[in-house]
Amino acid sequence: MRFLMHLLALVPSFVVPAPASEKATLTVTVQNVQSKKGTIRIALMKPCAKFPECKPDDTAIIEAKNGLIQKEFDVEPGEYAVAVYHDVNANGALDKRMFGIPKEPYGFSNNFRPTLSAPKFTDCKIVVGSGGKAISIRIE
Repeated sequence: MRFLMHLLALVPSFVVPAPASEKATLTVTVQNVQSKKGTIRIALMKPCAKFPECKPDDTAIIEAKNGLIQKEFDVEPGEYAVAVYHDVNANGALDKRMFGIPKEPYGFSNNFRPTLSAPKFTDCKIVVGSGGKAISIRIE
């Protein structure tokens, strides 16, 4: 019986609580906003096969103003890609021309500019470490 009590006394010392998920700050600066009409829409995405059409992990809609716009996201460290566009007419959609070419200013993380097709996640991938990360995206 005494042995059992000693054994039970040791059990709590072996129970290790699960570590809390630590967050990091991803700061996104949008450059080259040419008008204060409409909104700036930012989508933060984790790796996905259908990028940039996948469901965002987080989004932000910010009133447009000339120059720079900055938004901070609290994220778990890991891989992400960011897509941004200036919804000039505030209709909630990226307006496109013939062949799907965007009419409104847009941009991606790493300032990747697609030529003939949509970018892949790997083209726009950024890595956010535990210390956070700051990126700048120029929309055109």
